[in-house]
Amino acid sequence: MPNKAIEFSNITFGYTKDMINLDDVSFTIFENEYVCIIGHNGSGKSTLSKVLTGLLKPQKGTIKLFDQVINQQNLKHLRDNVGIVFQNPDNQFIGLTPEDDIAFGLENRKVNPKQMKKIIWQVARAINIVDLLKLDAQTLSGGQKQRVAIASVLAINPKIIIFDESTSMLDPRGKAELKQLMLLLKNKYHKTVVSITHDMEEVVNADKVVILKGGKLQKVGSPAEVFENEKFLKEIQLDIPFNLDLSKQLSTKMKNIKPSLKLENLISQLYDAK
Repeated sequence: MPNKAIEFSNITFGYTKDMINLDDVSFTIFENEYVCIIGHNGSGKSTLSKVLTGLLKPQKGTIKLFDQVINQQNLKHLRDNVGIVFQNPDNQFIGLTPEDDIAFGLENRKVNPKQMKKIIWQVARAINIVDLLKLDAQTLSGGQKQRVAIASVLAINPKIIIFDESTSMLDPRGKAELKQLMLLLKNKYHKTVVSITHDMEEVVNADKVVILKGGKLQKVGSPAEVFENEKFLKEIQLDIPFNLDLSKQLSTKMKNIKPSLKLENLISQLYDAK
């Protein structure tokens, strides 16, 4: 059994007394899991990410990070272990060039300049942005800026990386590249990846899905478990992924086709059905 990375226990938070944004929410994320947190607008996803990163303090309940309860006295433990990539990459782009931007977090941690150059090169190579390092930030596309943001987070080497609606402002190519990067961070660099998202196509790749509605936890399970109940998803105003929808429609016309979340499985079934 892997170790617990994040443990939410009965977390409650409201911006006002009359508005509860998170209502007694409890769930666990294990090390090296890729978890998608989904829900319709107003479900509490963004509030949850702010609570998780220490930007908001829950009014009730506890958050444990690697079995240590997070409080005002040990926020450094949280900030050393959790990095976040925001929805708009411009909001966290500080340097004039990608190289400057990646260096910013390292400078704040007083990393030796010689070691800093080595780290910048290593993360740039990992995220495939070596050719961007010296460019003017203003010339970069949204997808390139997101890559730089990920490299900046990876440079400080947190165990957990949170993506807060990070695909929402990207074009289709940028979205596809970012989804692959999330998988790379989990599979190659053994990071715990938490994605707050409304992109149902992204959810297909997750190990675990957490569903919120009106600040309440609705369901926790694998993508297969979550998407098997289409009626439940419609009730909370969520769509099923395109691949699953297409395979379901095809299964009504082709007896050899079974509903599938994965595109490669659907293609394989279509090939075998020839």
